This record gives sequence, structure tokens and C-alpha cells, in this order.
Amino acid sequence: MTGSSDDQKKARGELAQHAFETAGRVQLLAERMDIVDWRIDGYSTDQLKELANLLRGTAIRAALASDDEKIVSMVMGKPMNRLDPDENG
Repeated sequence: MTGSSDDQKKARGELAQHAFETAGRVQLLAERMDIVDWRIDGYSTDQLKELANLLRGTAIRAALASDDEKIVSMVMGKPMNRLDPDENG
């Protein structure tokens, strides 16, 4: 990806949001498929749950790389503040 560092951070933040939202949807799909005993040809619900887990990991890594406290907080599920090393040492 070319462009400024700020553009890359913004793109990583957008990726984090998309991965986080998609992970939730895939997890919900897998859970509902379990409820009605439904299968997708070629994929088990356990595989879909694993995909959701991998997407959550991607969301966390992309959020941290974005340096956006709001996105990091959303993905981590709790308020997160960046520590300034100059203030703490």
C-alpha cells in the first residue's frame, strides 16, 4: 500500500472495524446453524467459529496498528488509552 503513514493507519483502522464486525456475524451464523442443525457444504460450524476467532485476532492487530484509541477500545471491548512514555518516566 502506498501513501502516507496516516493513510495507512486509517486503512488499518477501517480493516479492524470490518474484521471485528464480520467476526461477530460469522460467530452468530455458526451459533444459529448449530441451533437448527444446519450445515454449509464443506464447512462445519466449528470451522466457522475458528474463522470468527481468526478475524477477531486480525481486528485486534489491525486496531493496534491504527493507533486509534476508539477503534482499539471497540475491538478490545473496554476503554483503552495510549500511554505516553514521556509522562510516565
